[in-house]
Amino acid sequence: MTALVVHDLLGGLLLEAEVHHADGSPQGFHYWNRLPGLDVDLTFAQFTDGEVVGEPHLIERLASAPWLAHAQYLTFRDRVRAALGLPADPAP
Repeated sequence: MTALVVHDLLGGLLLEAEVHHADGSPQGFHYWNRLPGLDVDLTFAQFTDGEVVGEPHLIERLASAPWLAHAQYLTFRDRVRAALGLPADPAP
């Protein structure tokens, strides 16, 4: 969700990588942003010692596909925009 809001505000590319626990079992996926000359990962600190974030690959952002956390994304996006003093984004 954080990577999507950064993408909304700054553009750039979206990155995705698999994450594994210390024992090698899958933990999930992690997303962050690539801007010109800089990777921006505001949520990397969530990982514990031993968790391994794999090699990233670029992903395409789907224009408006429904997904489980869409409502939470919209709330987070709107709160970030408000905190930055930006107008509400009319696009859901």
